[in-house]
Amino acid sequence: MSHSDSTRVLAAISGGVDSAVAALLCLRQGMAVEGLTLDLSGASLDAAQAVCEALGIEHHVVDAKDDFERCVVASFVDDYARGRTPNPCVVCNPLLKFSHLERWADRLACDLMVTGHYARVWRSAEDVALLKGIDVRKDQSYMLHRLGPSVLERLELPLGGMTKPEVVALATEAELPSVGRPESQDACFIPDGDVAGFVTARHPEAGRPGPIVDRKGTAMGEHLGLAAYTVGQRKGLGLGGPEGPFFVLEIDAVKNTLVVGPEEALWVNQCYVEDLVVRGVSSPEHFSADVVTRLRGLETPAEVTVEGDLAKLEFARAHRAPTPGQAAVLYDDDRVLGGGTIISPKEAKQRRRASKKSRAAGEQLD
Repeated sequence: MSHSDSTRVLAAISGGVDSAVAALLCLRQGMAVEGLTLDLSGASLDAAQAVCEALGIEHHVVDAKDDFERCVVASFVDDYARGRTPNPCVVCNPLLKFSHLERWADRLACDLMVTGHYARVWRSAEDVALLKGIDVRKDQSYMLHRLGPSVLERLELPLGGMTKPEVVALATEAELPSVGRPESQDACFIPDGDVAGFVTARHPEAGRPGPIVDRKGTAMGEHLGLAAYTVGQRKGLGLGGPEGPFFVLEIDAVKNTLVVGPEEALWVNQCYVEDLVVRGVSSPEHFSADVVTRLRGLETPAEVTVEGDLAKLEFARAHRAPTPGQAAVLYDDDRVLGGGTIISPKEAKQRRRASKKSRAAGEQLD
């Protein structure tokens, strides 16, 4: 990261140690830095203000509560009620956080934007790409995979080449007030971690008990409400016996049914995704990639084939529990190629069947 002292930078400031150190590093490069905090919940903004005061930079606060509710929270609870397990950060970053950051960078005439994410941006004269952070335990490229070129071209991620202990050491040496603050959680709008309670408060049907069945449809027990479960889960089923242990294989919100089975049934050879974004491949209709289906999860080589509004991922070896609602992120070594949202095998089958019928009808009209 090397820029002149005339470079103006807008830094996203959360009040945590990572965003504080990212801004500090820009200041030490001689750049003119201003801070921006999105008010998402109406909670105290004192921590972010304290960071900006310690760094000696101006602090801007944007009321984004309505946007956050509409773009992130509402879609999160709606997806859970549909039997999915969404990742709110994957949605929030492109639609909310970086959208506001980019807009305010323009408004404040800032050349660059900086955040405290553990990822890297690679640039050449012809191209720009998102790369994994070097600290594999903190890498956040998964969360940022939907960022487009217009954002990446102006984005600085100074922590991408650092480890967390190095970041904490810098913050401690600089006596930043964010040292020791707890790290933010994925679902920051559910501070007590009770996802099921949060979802059922808005969708009571997601807390309605219903049957647990095996893959043949045989009754096994009763679940406590589908919002309390995710694909791959073992705990909380209340099932035992010689055929166990049992894991959640499928969440059927239409029938309010939980399908369970043995652990080996979670390992699959393919899955489908929707809303695919792809960058930096020569043939976007069919290409090879390494696939991750949960944050810092197992990486598996796959062939990606676009089929209408869906994409099929065929794994080179069995892959564990790609979960509907989660992101399948595609990599070429350290480079992010893009990603999409995993859908259930049942939904994929229904949509492919509907697509074939639609094509057949169109051919008859021709």
